[in-house]
Parts: sequence; C-alpha cells; structure tokens
Amino acid sequence: MQALTGIKIIDFSKWLPGQYCSMVLGDFGAEIIKVEDIGGDGTRSFFPQKETGMSYWHLALNRNKKGLAIDLRSTEGKEIIYKLIMEADVLIEGFRPGFMEKLGFAYEQVAQENPKLVYCSLTGFGQTGKYRHKPAHDLNVIGLAGMSYLDAEQGGATVSDIQFSAMGGAFNGVSGIMLALFARERTGLGQHVDIGLFNAALSEETTIISSLWGSEEQGVRPFGRLAHYYNIYKTKDGRYLSAGVIEPKFWRRMCEVIKREDIIERQMDFAHEDELCKILEEAFAQKTQKEWLDLIGNEEFCLTPICSLQEALAGDLVAESHMLTEREEDIGRVRYVKNPIKMSATPSVIDRRAPRLGEHNEEILTAIGYDKKEIEELSKKNIISK
Repeated sequence: MQALTGIKIIDFSKWLPGQYCSMVLGDFGAEIIKVEDIGGDGTRSFFPQKETGMSYWHLALNRNKKGLAIDLRSTEGKEIIYKLIMEADVLIEGFRPGFMEKLGFAYEQVAQENPKLVYCSLTGFGQTGKYRHKPAHDLNVIGLAGMSYLDAEQGGATVSDIQFSAMGGAFNGVSGIMLALFARERTGLGQHVDIGLFNAALSEETTIISSLWGSEEQGVRPFGRLAHYYNIYKTKDGRYLSAGVIEPKFWRRMCEVIKREDIIERQMDFAHEDELCKILEEAFAQKTQKEWLDLIGNEEFCLTPICSLQEALAGDLVAESHMLTEREEDIGRVRYVKNPIKMSATPSVIDRRAPRLGEHNEEILTAIGYDKKEIEELSKKNIISK
C-alpha cells in the first residue's frame, strides 16, 4: 500500500501546475482520472513528439493517470462528470474563475452534494482581485512578480528555462491538498484550496523581499541575491564557476586558493562591491575551469563548476541521486525524472505511462455504472472520444 492508496482525484488541469501537482499525488498511489475535452490538452501536441498526440512533455507530466476524453459542455458529459465528482476525494482544476461555475461544477455547487470533497484551483492570480480573470503563463507571472528583472541600476531582464511560478504553484497545490485531506480527517469536511501562481512567485521571493525592505529602512543600497562572495565567475576557457562562499571560513579559503589573501578581511565591504567583484573576475580569468577544479581537489568550500544540463545529467551527482529511471512501454522506451520526495515506508512508484487521449473511457465509465451499450452510444454521439 502506498501513502495515498484509496484517494480518488479528478484532474481537469491542462497545463504544468496542475499536471505536475496531480502527477506527484499519483506517484504516491492516488487514483488520478485525467479529464480532457475531445480535442485533448494543448500540451499533447508540444514538440518533440514520441508519437502523434503523445509529446515528451505529456509523457513526463501525466504518468500514473487514467485518461477520460469527454464533451464537458454536453448534458450527457456533465452527467458523467457529476457522477465522478460525487465519488471523488479531490478535484483539481486550472481554469480561470467562473469557468467551472458555468459548467455547474464550482466548489459551492458540488460541495453541497459531496461535502468531503477537497477542491483545488490552480490559477494565475487566485480567485479574488482585479487580475483573477486575466490569462497568464509562467513568464507573465514571474515578470509581474519582479523575478525576471535583473538589476535596479542597469536594467535588463532574463528568461529562465525553469518555470518557477508554475512549479511553485504545483508544489503549493500538493501541500494544500494534503493539508486539506489531513484537516478532513479531523472535521469530516473538505474545503476549497485556492492556489495562485503569482502568490507562489512572491513566496519564493521571501528572502529577497525581506532584504529589500531592510535596505529601504536602513537607507542603504538594496542588497540583492548576488554579492562578490555569492556570484558566478568566468574562467580562462569561457566556462564558469559558482562561488557561494558565504561562511567566513569558506571565503578565506577561496581567497587563499586564488592568491588574493589581501581581500580576506574585506568580505563584508559592501561599500566597494564593484571593486571586489572586479578583483575576483580578474583572478578567476587566470585559469581554466578544469585547472581551478584540479587545484581545489577534494577541498570543500562552496566553489563549484557550472554544468550544462547534459553534463549534469551525465554526472556523478545525478547517478547517485537515483532520480532518473526508464520503463519499456508499449510506445517504446520512456525515460522519467522520478519523484524527489523520498519516503522510507511508502515510496513513490511509476507504474503507468501517460494515457492516450481517452484511453480509459470504458474502464472509468464502467466503474460508475455505465454498461457497454451506453458507452458505445456515448461514443457514437461524440460525447466521449472514440
């Protein structure tokens, strides 16, 4: 038995936050019924494709789920969804506020009939406020949250391959759902879990926001995440090293290795930040990345290489993490990034590839009382995918 065996989740989400959230819960044994419209999620067609309608994105995020493809706006389709919700422990949706209400499945509407339901909404800006109806993806959200802005003095912005608000929202969704399920054990009642990606982004900025407030109160130059002792430096061969030498003992050792003992006592000399960064830039430019790493050897003081993603995946750290695995599926070999939550008694398991569109229509409908003739009729009327 896994940690969430016996928990039934209806997942209406179409994008990364909801897909990752339900994937985590499915990895720990929850039964996930992934509900899509007849055309399927847009992410099915993302590049590259394993086979038509089965993108690598889809395979990565929708493992351990059963697939139901249905016309949500039809009367018969709504009847099916209603029956599923009445048997569910959790509902996950990522539509803008108001959409589920139009379908007849807003929290207030379904909680009257299934008061134990935990209902999680994952949206860009939450359920309240003037932005609640605005469409937004991660890039929009982190820009509004101040994450993409590089420097208050020099300006500039950046785009990251990592979707911070989306992943933060996904993990907040997992946490919120688990908290609500735990509360239900005490009260017998479910509740609405409201997850906004903008709020997730702000929460990820907790330390930098606090530093900004402190700098403003003290009337000093805002101290960002970067400092001369916490920065990235280019080596002679155009590679990079990460210097995270926050502790004085680590700072001292780094200064000794780069032959700049003269700045050991200046670690907290923020009045001359630019000068110190320049000194370190010039020092690290004297040797290649490999030469520096050979010089450091097995010493431990938070000076490490910056790896490409390919280098990281091929490195010892990833091998020792046991985070990567693969399975031979009916569509060929599929490689997976495993769940990062390590549990000694009830570990995560990958035992089902992502579903083809509507792959489990018959199984799901049979389980809620539809017979074979009724299912065939629904298929003929395009209420469910063929």
